[in-house]
Amino acid sequence: MDSYRQAWSEAADTVRIYSDEMIQRWNAEIDTYLAGLFSAILTAFNVQSYLLLQPSPPDPTLAVLQQISLQLSSFSSNPPFVNSTQPAFQLSDADTPPVPRSAIWLNVLWFSGLILSLASASIGIMVKQWLNEYSSGISSGGTTRETARLRQYRLNGLVYWRVPEIVMAIPILLQVALALFLAGLLVLMFTLHNAVAAVGCTLVGLLAVFTAGTILLPLVKSSCAYVSPQTLVRGLVSGERTLLEGTGATHRVKPQG
Repeated sequence: MDSYRQAWSEAADTVRIYSDEMIQRWNAEIDTYLAGLFSAILTAFNVQSYLLLQPSPPDPTLAVLQQISLQLSSFSSNPPFVNSTQPAFQLSDADTPPVPRSAIWLNVLWFSGLILSLASASIGIMVKQWLNEYSSGISSGGTTRETARLRQYRLNGLVYWRVPEIVMAIPILLQVALALFLAGLLVLMFTLHNAVAAVGCTLVGLLAVFTAGTILLPLVKSSCAYVSPQTLVRGLVSGERTLLEGTGATHRVKPQG
C-alpha cells in the first residue's frame, strides 16, 4: 500500500513539474516576442507611407501662373483688338496625377506586416489568458489525486486543441511581418537611390541567408542547436510530425499509415 501511494505521488509530482515548466516557458517566450514594440515601429512608417496613396493635386497658384504665361505668349495684336488663342483657366482642368505603383506595393507590404504583427500580439494575449485559466485552481505544490487528475485533464485539453502549435505560430507571424517590412523598405530604397537600394539588398540578403540556414540546418543535422518554431513547421511540411514538449526537447514522430 505504501509503495502504491509512493508511486502515485511520484507520478503526480512528475506531471506537476512538467506542467509548471511548460506554462512558465510559454509565458516567458510570449513576453520576449515584443510584438507590440514592432507594431509601433511599423505604425510610424505606415503613417508616412499611406500619404503616398493620396497625391496632392497641382498647386492652383502655379497652374494659374502657367495659364497667364501661356495667354501672354499667345497674344496677337489686331488694332483695335488684342486677342489670345489660349482659353480661360478652369481649376477643374487640373488633373490629379496617378498613384505610383511603388507607393501601392510599399503600402501593401507594410500594412500586411502591421496586420500580422498585431495578430501575433493579439494571439499572444489570448494564449496568456488560456494559460492563466489552465493554472487557476491548481495548487503549484499539490500532488493529491484530485489535483493530479485535474492537471492532467487540462494538459490533455491543451494538446487536443493545438495550443502548442498556436504558441509556435506567434514568432512565425512576427518573422513574416519582418520579411514584409524589409521588402517594403527595399521598394522605398529603389525609389530614392540605386546605391542605397544596393546596400539595403545586400544586408537583407545576408539576413535572409542566415535565417534560412538556421531553419534548414536542424533538419539536416540532428545535433544542430538552431531549433526554432520555423524549423518545426518546416519539419511538418517535409512529412514529419513534430511535437514540442514542455521540457524544451523536440521529438519527431513519423506519421502513421
